[in-house]
Amino acid sequence: MKIRSIAIYLVAAALICLASGVSAKADDIQTVGEYNGIVDSGDPGPFDPPTVVGTFNILAGDTSLTISGFFGNSVVPNSSGVQIFLGSILVAECVEFTTCYTGLTPTTWSDTLTGTDLASLGTGTVDLTAVQTSQFTVRLGVTTLDQVTATPEPSSLAFLSLGVFGLAALKLGKK
Repeated sequence: MKIRSIAIYLVAAALICLASGVSAKADDIQTVGEYNGIVDSGDPGPFDPPTVVGTFNILAGDTSLTISGFFGNSVVPNSSGVQIFLGSILVAECVEFTTCYTGLTPTTWSDTLTGTDLASLGTGTVDLTAVQTSQFTVRLGVTTLDQVTATPEPSSLAFLSLGVFGLAALKLGKK
């Protein structure tokens, strides 16, 4: 009877651990270097075509993803009007005559993607694309992608193992 009680407690502990969804989070940080547009385009254009300025690798199991960077870089502190896309998702925009366009220091931007966004990106290589929307040259600083991927925590695995041993003890206790 004592083995059966211990086994029941072990199984209960394992089930509580699994139900709580306890997991560790592993960070994966990727960067793309500075980008300077191809041509100084005078108003009203023509503007540079959409340009892939880098790629990021989206991992299976990502639970959170934050992308951040700068309008302007070490060459020039501001940028032409530009839209920044990660895959098909607009993650940043510098609008003509705002601080990112006229500023004396690079302007930071950041976007955190939702689970729906992550699902639409899928896994694997995703392009970071700049689409010029006004005159002059697109200038971007370093862009960073910070991914958080859920991984089983060692204590969760330990509780699961205890639960399996508890079930085995229950089985043996019945014989």
